[in-house]
Amino acid sequence: MKTIKKPRLMSAAMARERAAGASIGFVPTLGCLHVGHGALIKRARRENSVVAVSIFVNPPQFKPEAYRAYPRNMKDDMRLLKSLDVDYLFAPDETDMYPEGFDTQVETLDLAGRLEGEAIRWHYRAVATVVAKLFNIIGPSKAYFGKKDAHQLAILRRMTEDLNFPVNIIPVPTVRDKDGLAFSSRNTLLTSEERVAASAIPRALEAIALKVSRGAEDRAALTQELISLLETEPLIKVDYAAVVDEKTLKPDVIGQKTFIHAAVIIGGKRLTDNRVASGGKGNKPRAKSGR
Repeated sequence: MKTIKKPRLMSAAMARERAAGASIGFVPTLGCLHVGHGALIKRARRENSVVAVSIFVNPPQFKPEAYRAYPRNMKDDMRLLKSLDVDYLFAPDETDMYPEGFDTQVETLDLAGRLEGEAIRWHYRAVATVVAKLFNIIGPSKAYFGKKDAHQLAILRRMTEDLNFPVNIIPVPTVRDKDGLAFSSRNTLLTSEERVAASAIPRALEAIALKVSRGAEDRAALTQELISLLETEPLIKVDYAAVVDEKTLKPDVIGQKTFIHAAVIIGGKRLTDNRVASGGKGNKPRAKSGR
């Protein structure tokens, strides 16, 4: 595995691979890699002749205290990447990604404001900006993202299409632990008591998904029930919850699939998860009375 830190050197290496006819599979990460990242990398390895992974904890997408607390373990990350037969690791410094005078941002104006996006629009703007930069530096054929961050995935798909990036976005199913909790780098920050409490998240999501599959369509009522289920766990503080149409991320559209999303705070750590359930009866607006 070749480790490259400078963007211009990474661009040159990827240009040589493309000139030789390589298909480049790219997995962008924040590091602190786990089996969920491993699933992305394995998929990229199966589908491409060259696999590139980036590790970069992107400062603008965090609040300062969260950025400082984000877990980092480059030695273990590199060991895992080598075991998965990754060809290139791109691990730039902040000053290389954001040189003095940097003054450009990328934003999906409408989609970023859906769900909880209006409150954390700055976060999605930072994610879109850094991924656009990484696409420009690496020039991948395919880029792999987990379905756990479904709002982010929708934004990056929209950005890729709108800006004509010649990149195929590949969504990969969420990898879960034995109790159903989605693997996340933030899980390593949980105490044993908080880890047990976090298992309430997938249970609540699954309960709402079951109701949707049985024909429930009142999105407002389902959202309130989701919140109530989550709050039965004393250590959970619900930050945001929503039951919306999968494609539009709007609550007043009943399509073929329903997106069930939750973001919670446990011991100061923010965890997100979701489910997609079938059960809609056609893509039609619901009446908005009483909303």
